[in-house]
Amino acid sequence: MGVRPGPVRARRVAASLPGTAAPDYTDAFEVTTGVGAARSPEQWARAVFEDAPPPVRWFLLVGWRGVLGLRLGPRPSADHVLGWRIAASEPGSVLLTVRSALMTAQLRLREAGSTVVLTSTVTYTRRGARPLWALVGPVHRRMVPYLLARAASRR
Repeated sequence: MGVRPGPVRARRVAASLPGTAAPDYTDAFEVTTGVGAARSPEQWARAVFEDAPPPVRWFLLVGWRGVLGLRLGPRPSADHVLGWRIAASEPGSVLLTVRSALMTAQLRLREAGSTVVLTSTVTYTRRGARPLWALVGPVHRRMVPYLLARAASRR
């Protein structure tokens, strides 16, 4: 009998932000994808967010728009991932951005072999952003590892 693999888990790692100004908030989560999970970074981003179960997508959209006031783009769109604009796409990474009246947020998804890292940054542009993110941050830190692990387990 073969050994049954355990559940896929994402873990928090140190955020690496070369060449960027220091944001007000940063975190990063990584997941080991295993052999044969070949997706481009954009495909990974779409798997993480757009392939989430409908109630989870609804929860994300309500939180992003209704709570954070993020100005999401069209869905579906070749230039957006669940409303986040694709600001840069290169081999090994994709950068998604979105703004609100209070903040600018970025998601960078990097793929290197059998590891995928999702780094989130938030830069506050108005005074009310800090207390709002203090309320939303704990939900974000629970949701991102769940979404990453789910995408990694669905090949």
